[in-house]
Amino acid sequence: MRSASILACSLFAALLGVGGCQKTEVSTAVPALAPTPPAPPFQIKASIQELMDAVIDPAADALWDSVSITETVKGTVFRQPHTDEEWQQARRHAISLIEGTNLLIMDGRKLVAPGSPVLDQGTSGVLSADEGQKLLDSKHATFVEFARALRDAGEQMLTSIDKKDSTGMMNAGAAMDGICESCHLTFWYPNQVIPPLPPDFGLSKSVPKPKRIPLSP
Repeated sequence: MRSASILACSLFAALLGVGGCQKTEVSTAVPALAPTPPAPPFQIKASIQELMDAVIDPAADALWDSVSITETVKGTVFRQPHTDEEWQQARRHAISLIEGTNLLIMDGRKLVAPGSPVLDQGTSGVLSADEGQKLLDSKHATFVEFARALRDAGEQMLTSIDKKDSTGMMNAGAAMDGICESCHLTFWYPNQVIPPLPPDFGLSKSVPKPKRIPLSP
């Protein structure tokens, strides 16, 4: 009996010892943090208005001026590129226009520089800088559509230039003009009031009626 008691005590002590050696492990691992998104590879400096003034408008104006038909007292004057350098210069302007439209729609680009007014601000129908920015924010998808349409017209212009197709350039220029005016009527001067034409407009004998003149090849 005594041996059994000693054995039982020894087993009990052994179990206590094993239990005393076991420790509950507490996790000290730090939860993984979400990776920080990389900084964009570009830094926006110019506003949409500044970009229009520095890139889009000069390129578009040069393309419109590079091919035209003018009626003078001496007859019809056709203007179009002739030399290789003139065609190359027109091509440079088309590329500036095309790539400029991509810059217009970059995320984060504001309508005007901080504290700057909109061009012609104060003129009847023209939105203020704050009004224009709010409209741009609410209809940014529409602005993107206009920019992409202008890019498509620019690509049409570039194709015509590469083919030395002056008529194609005229058509592309007309498309560009319509897109630009539609965008301006939406985001720049949507409240513009255009007075009606006089009833006798175009009927005066002193004003020749417009006529379509085909471009020379």
